[in-house]
Amino acid sequence: MISKAINELAQKLSGYVLQAGDAEYEAATQIDNGRIQLKPLVIVRPTVVEDVALGLKFAITHNLPFTIKGGGHSATGYCLNDDGVVMDMKHLNSITFNKDKQTAHVQMGVIWFDVYKFMADTGTGLVPIGGGCPTVAPPGFVLGGGYSFVSRSYGMSIDNILSMKIITPDGTLRHIGIDSKSKEDQDVFWACLGGGGGNFGIVVEMEMKVHQPKSEKMLVGQMRYHLEQAEEVLGYYNEWVETIPNEMAVYGFVGNQPDFVETTKDVKVLGLTPVFNGEYAEGLDLLQGLLKLKPINTDLKNMTLPDWEFFNGNTTKVSGNSAYIRSLILPKHGMNNDVAKVFIEYMSKAPSPLSFCVWTLSGGEIASRNPADTAFVHRHARFIPEVKSIWDADQPGDALKNVEWAYEFFEALGKAGGATGAYVNYIDPLLHDWPEKYYGENYARLNAIKKQVDPKNFFNFQQGIGSSFNPNQKLTDLSPLNRTIFK
Repeated sequence: MISKAINELAQKLSGYVLQAGDAEYEAATQIDNGRIQLKPLVIVRPTVVEDVALGLKFAITHNLPFTIKGGGHSATGYCLNDDGVVMDMKHLNSITFNKDKQTAHVQMGVIWFDVYKFMADTGTGLVPIGGGCPTVAPPGFVLGGGYSFVSRSYGMSIDNILSMKIITPDGTLRHIGIDSKSKEDQDVFWACLGGGGGNFGIVVEMEMKVHQPKSEKMLVGQMRYHLEQAEEVLGYYNEWVETIPNEMAVYGFVGNQPDFVETTKDVKVLGLTPVFNGEYAEGLDLLQGLLKLKPINTDLKNMTLPDWEFFNGNTTKVSGNSAYIRSLILPKHGMNNDVAKVFIEYMSKAPSPLSFCVWTLSGGEIASRNPADTAFVHRHARFIPEVKSIWDADQPGDALKNVEWAYEFFEALGKAGGATGAYVNYIDPLLHDWPEKYYGENYARLNAIKKQVDPKNFFNFQQGIGSSFNPNQKLTDLSPLNRTIFK
C-alpha cells in the first residue's frame, strides 16, 4: 500500500524521491555527525515549492514522522528520522539580488557558501549576515537566531530578515514578514525569528538584508596561546571586550594544534579569532594588548569577509566522525578566571584529541533589541561557548566516555561562568529544562503560537516546541542521543 502511494507521489513531483537502495539515498542520510545513523522511509527532494506541499501532504495523509533537512549540520540529527519522510531542500537553490534595496531573496536549499559566492560575484562588496561555517544552510541557522562574525555590527541573522515564505501544517504557503497585517502571520514571523527550526512549518524562501562593510577588506585571523596562559589571557580578554567597538569581534577556541618543533605531536592551546569590520591598521591597534600577552603564534590577514569564511569556515566541522555537542550562554564578565581553570582542567583530560571548545562573542548591535522583540531571548549574553566532543565513528564503544566528559565539562563551565541558558542551534538532547534554557521567558508565547498554527502537533520532534521530553538533571541515560522523535 505505502509503496504504491510513494510511486504516486513520485509521479506528481517535479523533483524526485529517494528510498533505501537508490543510488543517492546513503549520501542523503549522512550529516555532519557520523554518530547519527537514521534511515527514513522516503526522502523527498523538491525542485519547486509546490513539491514541498505535496511531500508534506503525503506525510500527513499517511501519518508518518516528518523532518526537514537543509545543509545537514543538525547537531543531533533532528533533520532526519527513522521510517518517516525527510524533506531534503537541496535543489531549492535560487538566489536573486536587488541592488537598489540591498536585499537578497534566498531559497532554503542553499548553503552559506552559495550565498557568499553569489554576493561576491555581484561585485558590490555587500555581505549577508550568515554563518561562520559556509557548509551550514540558512534555514536552521536563521530560525535559531544566527550569529555572524559581523553580528556585533549588524545584529543577528534574524535581525536582517525582512520576510519569509513558509508552508504551514495546513498546507498553506504564507508570505510573512515585517509588513504582515494579520495577527497570526505576525505571530508566526515572530516565532520564526529565533524559535528554532522544524516547529512551525517549512520555510522555503527568505528575504534578507545585505550590508556594505566598513572597508573592502577586514582584519581577520588567529592568535594562539599555550593553554597554561588561559587565566592571564582570559583575565585581560574578559574586561577588554567591554571596551571595544561593535566593529570588533574576537571569538575563542580551546583545543589542539600541531607542535611547531615536533609536528607529529599536539600542543593544547587557547585561541582567539579576531574579525574587525574596518581597516586593518585600526583593527591591529585594538589588538595590541592581546599581542603583548605573548601568543605562541599569530596569523593576521587582510581579506574580504567572504574570503575569510571560505578560508576558515571548515575548521569546526565534525567531518564524518562521531560527535556530541553542548552549549552555554554566559553573561557579561562570564569568561572569568574560574572559567579559565575549567578550560585547563577539562581540556587536559579530554578522552579524544579531536575534541575542542569554541565560543562566540555577542554584544554590540545584538543587544540593541529587547529579548521579547523576537523569539531569540538571549540578547544580553556576552559569550556563547560550544563544546564539540568528537571521536572516531568506527569506535562506538568510545561514546560513553566522550559524552560524559563533555557533559561534565559544561556543567562545571556553566557554574564557573554563571550560565543563563543554552543556544538552540547547538541543540543538546541531554539538556535538562531545555525550554527554559533555550527560550526563557519567550517560551510561553512560542507554545501558544505553536498550538495555534499546528494544533495537531504534526511538526514534532524530541525538543520541539510543546514537547514534554525532559532528561534528568544528572547524566543517567544516553538514549535521547539515538532518536529524533519523542512520544
